[in-house]
Amino acid sequence: MATTKPIQIKHVKINFRNLGYFAAAVFTGLYAFTGCNEATILGKDLIPGPDKVNVKDTTINSLITHNIAKADSGLRTGADIYSKALGSITNDPIFGKSSGLVYLQVGLPEEKFTFAGTGHILDSVVLYVGTDTTWFGENKLMNLKVYQMNEPNFKIDSYYTYTRPLSYDQTKMIGNFSTYPVYPKDSMDIYGERKPPVLRIPLSNAFGNTLLQQRADAAFLNDSAFKVFLNGLAIVPDTTISTTMLYPILNNGQTRLTVYYKNSENDSLKAEFPFKASSSAHGNYFVRNWYHNNAEISKYLNTNKPEGDSLIFLQEAPGTYTNVQLPGLENFPKAVINTAELIITEVSSGLQGKDDLFGEPTQLMLYRYVTHDSLGFIADYGNPQRPDLAHFGGNRTVISDVGGIKVVQYKINIARHLQFIVDKKLENSVLKLEPLSNRYNIDMRRVKAGGGNAVPPANLKLRIIYTQL
Repeated sequence: MATTKPIQIKHVKINFRNLGYFAAAVFTGLYAFTGCNEATILGKDLIPGPDKVNVKDTTINSLITHNIAKADSGLRTGADIYSKALGSITNDPIFGKSSGLVYLQVGLPEEKFTFAGTGHILDSVVLYVGTDTTWFGENKLMNLKVYQMNEPNFKIDSYYTYTRPLSYDQTKMIGNFSTYPVYPKDSMDIYGERKPPVLRIPLSNAFGNTLLQQRADAAFLNDSAFKVFLNGLAIVPDTTISTTMLYPILNNGQTRLTVYYKNSENDSLKAEFPFKASSSAHGNYFVRNWYHNNAEISKYLNTNKPEGDSLIFLQEAPGTYTNVQLPGLENFPKAVINTAELIITEVSSGLQGKDDLFGEPTQLMLYRYVTHDSLGFIADYGNPQRPDLAHFGGNRTVISDVGGIKVVQYKINIARHLQFIVDKKLENSVLKLEPLSNRYNIDMRRVKAGGGNAVPPANLKLRIIYTQL
């Protein structure tokens, strides 16, 4: 950890009459879940009278920031987590490369299933994957291949880490298809039935004919027997040229494998092998490569420089976060902290339109380190079950959009946290800053911003308005 430095501040002095009553009202209801049970942060004897108020406004520019990239052990896929990331981003010069593979099982339409009639002739076999119509990257063709899996003990009641690739048989490719992203209006008419937007992947006729040959006393006896025959399906994107990331939602009711066929008596028949949320295994293998093509982020990761990093890179999980030090705050003068805003300002990439391919996080979250690897909530966040988000802040705000160059900013209020530090009731520990959009389990949103030692006004800074006692 870097040696702490004394705070260097410039004061803007403001005198208000009767502000003492205002300060008393503001701080009466403050609380924190840090172990302090006081009704107020300040005792009555510390609240200044109306004629002794001295309000100051200062900005601290001596923060220290370090970008961190490491595997997220808390991120799981499978079991009851049905959202997935499928695709590959190879053209992000700032954050590098990302790619995601999807694994899933389908089940029988019913036990002891058999195709209708006799004399079956295959029309086609299609894998439908329920997919969110929100996607990241470019609207270009992406290539997807489908393989039969051979993962031992692939089952629904297992959580799989996103860092673990599951096994599939590369000699059993049963689909090879190129497609564009899914749009809300991409519905289709199949055998007179209107279907909602979905990722549609044609599979090989050889695989379809193999399905037609199975019988109710063998592979189609029950789901267990069927999963011996078809362990699962791996959907694998081209990771060399793809520029799009899709978001399958497997349990939306549309994920299924459909066999279209006819028999000796009827045309336009179909059999659907559905993804079953209660019994179908699934997983997601996801890889970040921040060093791909010498991406800009690679020069700022895990540097441990005493002076910190001049730029910070925040990427949705499993991505990157920033550790923030507030050196010298324990030496702050005795005061009532009215406002303390941590201000994070985006630094434009200069690549017009490129940032919009991914979008910035909708919210940033700030924690404090209780130990070197254990996190606690900031007092200003409030009760975690009922967070005080209006006070805490952290929301994405566009502050400039000129000539196609957009700049966003985030402000996080840590007044209560700082008050505890000033009152010597809390250690001035390192803070963790990370994105928190809560849309997908794995996400692509990211932002590059000014670090603690960047040139103002783009630097990460702490603005404090306080009443000196």
